[in-house]
Amino acid sequence: MTDSVGRDGEAGVEVRPLSAIMGVEVTGLDLSKPLSAPDRALLDHVFNRHMVVCFRDQDLTMDELVAFSKVWGPLTEHTMPGQLRDGITQINIATNKGADGKPSGRHPDLTAMRWHTDRSWRRDPALATILYGVDVPSRGGDTLFVNCALAYDGLPEATRQRIDGMFAIHSVEYSRKTAPEGPAATEYELRNHPPTPHPLARRHPVTGKRALYIGCHAWKIEGLSESEGRELLDGLLEFATQEAYVYAHKWRRHDLLMWDNRCTLHAATPYDTENELRTMYRTVVAGGPTH
Repeated sequence: MTDSVGRDGEAGVEVRPLSAIMGVEVTGLDLSKPLSAPDRALLDHVFNRHMVVCFRDQDLTMDELVAFSKVWGPLTEHTMPGQLRDGITQINIATNKGADGKPSGRHPDLTAMRWHTDRSWRRDPALATILYGVDVPSRGGDTLFVNCALAYDGLPEATRQRIDGMFAIHSVEYSRKTAPEGPAATEYELRNHPPTPHPLARRHPVTGKRALYIGCHAWKIEGLSESEGRELLDGLLEFATQEAYVYAHKWRRHDLLMWDNRCTLHAATPYDTENELRTMYRTVVAGGPTH
């Protein structure tokens, strides 16, 4: 697929597929400047239909990143530990850079290596996540994505019929307890974000397509025993994360990646934290109810 639109006599915006599974790359746009109405409409179209959008060769300040992110909706705070710009919770900086500017040897968030969709433990889980590659390692550090709509379509018909009316309970407490490393859920998170149900096969509000809505924040399934629900959730996750439904994004410096949390899963991958720097600026766009 190649889409292009002219921009006041400039070279134009080009949209090309990242893979046959999902995703597009967009070139010819400078996101440090306000979007024109036609460009905004084009990006809305490709975001809702291709799930992952990569903007190449962006040179953004933090304020410019926040301004672009707010085009898509209000931003949510970051509650996980991490570096925050002057205490502002709209941008989270995930980095292994030490105080001396060199690699620290520590991964900033090992829990991100689990398959998840952002903020699904909230009543109003995330619409989009935006990640900006400031420092990118020469190898490793890819971000993996699952096309959860494609995975849903690939399920046996009987399984689709079974899960269409089911709700999974997502829990920040469960997610943190089952993480291999990382902090427990805070009192603030537990008080403001109790376990909440979401459709197991969530319908996209724009395309109308159903997609599996699962991941490491999903605790159990309404109407099933915890063991039965766990077996179903684990089986669906194993099915969805097979190679046929996964796109691996190999980062380039100054890539800006935006993805649709309503119909994707994602996971971080390892890199050489002792010798290579990886610094990512992250914003999360708030979503709405899932049903």
